[in-house]
Amino acid sequence: MTRHSGESNSHEDKSTVDSSRRRFLGTTAGVSAAALLPTTASAAAQSNDETVTLVHDTHFHGRFEDAQELELNIARYYTVVQEALEEAEQSMFVGNGDEIAPSVLGLEFEGEHMIEALNYMDIDVVGAGNHEYDFGADVATERFEESEFPWVVANLLDDEGEPVPGTERWRTFEQGGLTVGVFGLVSEGFHSLTDYPEEWEVLGYVEGSQEAVDALRDEGADVVVCASHVSTGVHYTLAEEVEGLDAIVGSHSGVVFDEPEIVDGTIISEFGDEFDHVGSITLDANGDLADWQRTDLLLPEWEPSSAAEEYDEISVRYTDEIEEDEYLADLTDEWTGELEDELGQPVVESEVELNATFDNYAVETNWGNFMTDVMRTVGDTADIDVDIAAQNGGGIRGDSTHGPGEITGMAIMDILPFPNEIEVLEVTGEDVVAYLEEELRSHPDDAFGAQPAIQVSGVSYEWKGHEDDSWVDNVFVGGEPVDEDETYYFAHNDYSIGNSPTLSAAEQIFASGQFQGPLLLEYLEDVDTIAPERENRMLRVDETVDEATVSDNGDERTLTIDVPDGAAEIQPDSFRAVIRTGDDLEAESAAVDGDSVAVAFDADDLLALIEDVDDPALRLFGEYEPDQDHWPYEFDVPTSDGYDHFKLRADVDAAAVEDPSDDDSGVDGDPDNHADDDDSDDGDGMPGFGPLGAVAGGGAGAYLYARSRSSGDDGERTETTERPSGDDDR
Repeated sequence: MTRHSGESNSHEDKSTVDSSRRRFLGTTAGVSAAALLPTTASAAAQSNDETVTLVHDTHFHGRFEDAQELELNIARYYTVVQEALEEAEQSMFVGNGDEIAPSVLGLEFEGEHMIEALNYMDIDVVGAGNHEYDFGADVATERFEESEFPWVVANLLDDEGEPVPGTERWRTFEQGGLTVGVFGLVSEGFHSLTDYPEEWEVLGYVEGSQEAVDALRDEGADVVVCASHVSTGVHYTLAEEVEGLDAIVGSHSGVVFDEPEIVDGTIISEFGDEFDHVGSITLDANGDLADWQRTDLLLPEWEPSSAAEEYDEISVRYTDEIEEDEYLADLTDEWTGELEDELGQPVVESEVELNATFDNYAVETNWGNFMTDVMRTVGDTADIDVDIAAQNGGGIRGDSTHGPGEITGMAIMDILPFPNEIEVLEVTGEDVVAYLEEELRSHPDDAFGAQPAIQVSGVSYEWKGHEDDSWVDNVFVGGEPVDEDETYYFAHNDYSIGNSPTLSAAEQIFASGQFQGPLLLEYLEDVDTIAPERENRMLRVDETVDEATVSDNGDERTLTIDVPDGAAEIQPDSFRAVIRTGDDLEAESAAVDGDSVAVAFDADDLLALIEDVDDPALRLFGEYEPDQDHWPYEFDVPTSDGYDHFKLRADVDAAAVEDPSDDDSGVDGDPDNHADDDDSDDGDGMPGFGPLGAVAGGGAGAYLYARSRSSGDDGERTETTERPSGDDDR
């Protein structure tokens, strides 16, 4: 195996961990790869000097271990990487960024631990990611300069038009008889993703890539590769518009292809992040795909994916059969030992499973409700009653569930690993609405589907995120209609405040000095158990229908509505009534009769729901299978992450419920009065695989590793949960 450094992987002389580490705690048109692979010869049969094998993806997030499955770790991952490298005559180990953070280790040690690990792993090149800058440009530069390998990023320039400090825009490597050129690429929205100097420039994807490809060809590169940290959908644009680009490996999205895809002659290969998969592609002298391999790392109790059964190129390795790299295992113990002593003990018991997965982008979660409720307590020491708190979905990390049972301090910090300080702002009701609107991600413009993208406390609202039809409405603060002229106290983290046009212009009245993770740990010191629930804080709607008519059927009240125009099939067991306080009531039954749906409630229970609540803003919510032909999308609906069905909403006249004989309902409802619910989706999907499935095309598609777990508030149940899609804006 030819490596660029010429060094062995023997690192017995590596220094021990420095006790002075800085501390933070307490402070598209594609074809399948198989169709284009040589049929008469594999890569191994070709001339040794005419191929190069690229082993990828990394995207470690500053972790040495999976947040939940410790058997999936960097020591076993690297064993598999070494095997893949050694199987090829010419090979390179290529990283694709987000190596330094986010994680509790990243927060504590600002990436020092990862540089030590990556230097040992003799990685050839890493495309810088956004999380390299979580602790500021100075720290990122320090980490880059400590590295014994190059960091490359072609579309980031400093204020003088030069590569950002500590990086190169591209680099060539000699591999046998081939010269391989590699450049990196990060999101055009880099300024909004991390702590990056405003005066530095971010070039467009195509512009930065084409400049890199041209320069590398001028330097004699036979093969040109992008070590990507941009989203999957961008790759198809690059393949179609950048001349001379042979391959794209890795991504910002963390997706796992069943096989590499070839678009306009460019190979796109994405095999996940962290420690679940090791992938490789072999290119010939023309930059064509000669071979590929993927290894899935599984716990002993996991079943192989359907893709592993279908493709000969996919192999399965069980963790109990993979020997850990001794040096990396020891390094993990050294760096994590102190944290385990400090944070490894239980801090609270949860009576329910806490959902800290990437569902927090797409739906209201019980974790999101819990943490934002705690954020509102930040003003207690300053005698400030905080009305509203919000948290960006990307600030909730770990992509894991916790409980029921004991929750450790390490788990809390792994969910909230960023050095984000909680601040309190004075805002108007108009500001509140504007903030909710600016956070809403419309479908399909964003690669992850329609998402509220936040978690909230003290406020509830309805949202819609369709193409050319996106809005926020029925906003209530403390259960009361928002007053646009009223003043409210709003708690958020400083990172999100700085990235919000609305909040950044608001007056700050209190800076807590508290990071979010430590704040929750401090709060939990006085708490024995928690059992947060979802409470109708963020209600999605896909279609509104006319106001419901109300009829009295003895012990029942029946609310009758029209079937939405875009519905193919109504879900009868999905209906419920919700009022402005967030209280709700499930329907007794629902029956479809032609173009209408009759939804029956227990009369006494429905009356109890609205009694003693003036102007309760009673609404009816339900779910339906959408009619594909009704929606203007080229991909299958529903595709918005976190939802198995679309949602409908109808207003209900509370007076008519109290006295159906006086029901004047049935007139046209306000089509701009919007709502929905996301509470009924126990099996919420992961961000990234709505429109991505369509964008990726049928040849490779986006693949998430499926596994079984037990969950549920009402006892044990087994459900299939997808492995994380990855980052989005994180």
